[in-house]
Amino acid sequence: MENSIPRVNGPADYTDEMSDKRLAFIREKTGVKASHIRKYSFDPARLQGNIENFAGVAQVPIGFAGPLLVNGEHAQGEFYVPMATSEGTLVASYNRGMKVIKESGGVKTTVVDDAMQRAPVFHFLDAREARDFGIWVTENFENIKAAAESTTSSGKLRNIEQYPASKMMFL
Repeated sequence: MENSIPRVNGPADYTDEMSDKRLAFIREKTGVKASHIRKYSFDPARLQGNIENFAGVAQVPIGFAGPLLVNGEHAQGEFYVPMATSEGTLVASYNRGMKVIKESGGVKTTVVDDAMQRAPVFHFLDAREARDFGIWVTENFENIKAAAESTTSSGKLRNIEQYPASKMMFL
């Protein structure tokens, strides 16, 4: 068997059959039997475009917190919030916070922008290199924008904010 994970182009890649082939490949290469990840309740065909080399799912415990009282422009009322975590007391802590919010009249929400933020950090040998990288980012924004937008049909790069911190540059 070669070293490439089994893959086919198109919808046939998102099937139970291909998932089985990948798990067999991993078992042969590593000795790991990951049969527990094959227990899921959806059609793998729905995943096309969302994951590559699909082999199964990981289970994360889900608890509910709430109700959270929301006074929003697009949502009003009491909402129970599902939370996937394995961190002890996290859901209980959120639940207490939601109780306080409800007792104080609820949370008032509004949409101020349709955007998503990311903050990658780049490490350099010194602050001057970090500064020079920031200058390069500014000078090459249009090229970065074109490269970023070539990977999605819906996302648009609007700006890149820079936050230098010593020999690091946060974008």
